[in-house]
Amino acid sequence: TETVFQWPGMGFLFIQAVKFVDIPIMSAYLVFIAFIFVMINFIVDILYYFIDPRIRIKGTE
Repeated sequence: TETVFQWPGMGFLFIQAVKFVDIPIMSAYLVFIAFIFVMINFIVDILYYFIDPRIRIKGTE
């Protein structure tokens, strides 16, 4: 697990939650990771629209 400036990170928190069967922490962590995944995909889609001139929204001529 990771430690930055002697502070345990999110991975350590999740491992401890699994070890002690802390369901709310595990659920919150998984929802957080899913949210980050969706947001990164959304940002990449928006950037892809601006970078590639072949991609255009249908209906606008």
